[in-house]
Amino acid sequence: MSQRATPILIKYVPHGINTDLYFPIDENHEHFKEYSEFKNNILKGKEYDFTLFFNSRNIRRKQIPDTLLAFKLFIDKLPKEQADKCAFVLHTQVVDDNGTDLAAVKEYIFGRNYPNIIFSDQRLMPQQLNYLYNMADAQILLTSNEGWGLSLTEALVTGTPIIANVQGGMIDQMRFVDNEGKWIEYHKDFPSNHRGTFKQHGEWAFPVFPSNISIQGSPLTPYISDDRCSPWDAADQIMNVYKLSKEERKALGIKGREWALSDEAGFTAEKMGQRLMDGIDELFATWEPREAYELINANEYKEKTVEHSWNY
Repeated sequence: MSQRATPILIKYVPHGINTDLYFPIDENHEHFKEYSEFKNNILKGKEYDFTLFFNSRNIRRKQIPDTLLAFKLFIDKLPKEQADKCAFVLHTQVVDDNGTDLAAVKEYIFGRNYPNIIFSDQRLMPQQLNYLYNMADAQILLTSNEGWGLSLTEALVTGTPIIANVQGGMIDQMRFVDNEGKWIEYHKDFPSNHRGTFKQHGEWAFPVFPSNISIQGSPLTPYISDDRCSPWDAADQIMNVYKLSKEERKALGIKGREWALSDEAGFTAEKMGQRLMDGIDELFATWEPREAYELINANEYKEKTVEHSWNY
């Protein structure tokens, strides 16, 4: 989509993923043996019925402690023999000054000897990251303020369902639709769907609507919506994914992949590049030279913000 805010051209270009690096792997794929060995190494030879995956930085806004708590609330609803066959793999720094000590959080929530929280904290090649996404039954991201959420996109193109906070760019990847069934287009009077104005979404997505909506900021970013979802609500969505069969989860993930690769979403590196080129071409086609000089009244106040409706 594009619009003109005279004299500025604004175009929407979502993130694109290199689909030569991220893709589904099945038993017929040439890398299946290597993938199986990698999986066996990460899971230390143990077979699980359900594997949840998190991939992002250990920073506060990613809400990793809440995500760990959501997993605990989820397994507490299961009989022990089923809970023991559920794992949560987190590819992140275990300790980071911008986040917290996740080993300590794990011990506090699960106890010292709980084995099914698995940290992957070494740098990996894209091929290995692709293996992690393929191992997962669902990718989870509960960030309180998120510009996009690239790990969700990587999950989508590997055919993995996503569980996400309804916030920021994560909303786009869940494909919420309006009353006419169209992928939502936002504007100043409807800047977000975080209040759950529309509930229908892509089948591959398991949204968690925030229970608290607030405004945070910093000098460089004076205001930003910072919306936190409840770990209890997130646990319910983990359970909803868990209740599906392996085949049903994979089918939903493939639907997400098909949409991510479609012209509508265009979450591929190729389509992102093409959209950038189209935008540049449109700019050159409509560009009008500026005057040689411009007189500016330095005492005149110019608005720096666009007023948003809070009643949507």
